[in-house]
Amino acid sequence: MRRKRIDEDAGWRAPDPKRDGDPDRQFSRRAFRLTGLRLLRWQRWIAIMLLLIVAYLMSNPPDASKPAPAADLDPAGRVESWALTEQWLAKGALGADARIVSWNGQSHATVSDGSKDMTLSVNTLIVDSAAGWWRVRTTVTPDGRLSGWPSVERLGLAGADDRGDTGMWKDTLGQLTASDMLDTTVRKWADAFMGSDSDMLTVLVNDPDPNAWYRAQGLGKAAAATIDGGAYLDKGNVDRNERRSDRAALRVTVTVAHADAGDGSAAQSQYSYDLLVADPDGTPRILAWGAPGTGATLREHGNRAPGARPAHDASSDTSASAGTGGAAK
Repeated sequence: MRRKRIDEDAGWRAPDPKRDGDPDRQFSRRAFRLTGLRLLRWQRWIAIMLLLIVAYLMSNPPDASKPAPAADLDPAGRVESWALTEQWLAKGALGADARIVSWNGQSHATVSDGSKDMTLSVNTLIVDSAAGWWRVRTTVTPDGRLSGWPSVERLGLAGADDRGDTGMWKDTLGQLTASDMLDTTVRKWADAFMGSDSDMLTVLVNDPDPNAWYRAQGLGKAAAATIDGGAYLDKGNVDRNERRSDRAALRVTVTVAHADAGDGSAAQSQYSYDLLVADPDGTPRILAWGAPGTGATLREHGNRAPGARPAHDASSDTSASAGTGGAAK
C-alpha cells in the first residue's frame, strides 16, 4: 500500500499487463493512430527480411579480393627481339643510321609443326632511320631465334615544322592585348632564361623567398621573343565587369641563335612556352612558365631550382659552348 501511494503521489503507476495489455501492441496502436501504419505487422516483415539477408550472405560469402597481377617488365623474348632486330637493321634493311628507339610490348602466337605446339613472342619495336620512323614487329621462338624475318610498317608522323592548332586556354575572362611594357618584360625573361644569367632570371621573377633561385638554360642568345596570344585568368584581383584581372597567361615563341654543330654557321631554333604573368597591364612580372597549354594551371614560383644555388652554374659553360650567333635584338 505504501509503494502504491508513493507511486500515485509521484504521478506514475507501474504498468499492469493484465489491465493495460501488451506494451508492443499499445505502441503499435498508437503508431497506427498517428501514421496510419500497422507498425507491428511491418516489424515482423522487416525482421523476416533481415533474417533472409543474413542467411543469404552466410551461404554466399563475397569473393575475397584478389591481388592484381604483377606486370612483367622483362618478358621472355624482349631482349632477344631487340638484339636480333639490331643485327637485321645493321644490314641496311631500313636505311642508314637505323636505331631502335623503344620496345613497345609483345603479344603471343601459338603455332604447330604437326607434332607439338610452340608459343612465339611477337615483339613491337619503334625504329628511327634516315628513311623515316617505323613500327617493327619481330617474332621470336622460345629458344631465342627469329621466326621468319621482321615485318615493318611506316609511321606517318608529322614533322616538327607542321604544327597543329595553337588553341588557347579555357575559362579565361577575356583576351589580352600586350603592352610595350609587357613585350619588354617577356624579352628580358627570354634573354635571361635561354642564356646563362641565372642571377638576372632570379631578379626578374622577384620571388618573395630570399633563398629561391632560378636556373638559366644556357642555350644561347634569344634573337626574338614573340607573344602569340594572351588572356586574363579568373584568379587574383578580378574585375568581372571589365573582364580583366591582375593575372594573365601568355603564349610565347622564343627564337634562339646558336652555332651550328656542323659547319659553324649561325643557326636558329624555336621554343614555345606558356607564361603566368602578374599585373600584365601595369608593371608585369613573370611568375612561372611551362609547356604550351599549361598557362592557366601554372603555379606561382613553381620553377624554383631545387636546393641551394651551386657556386659554379653549369649553364654558363653550356651557353658559351652553344655560341651566340649573329642575331641582334
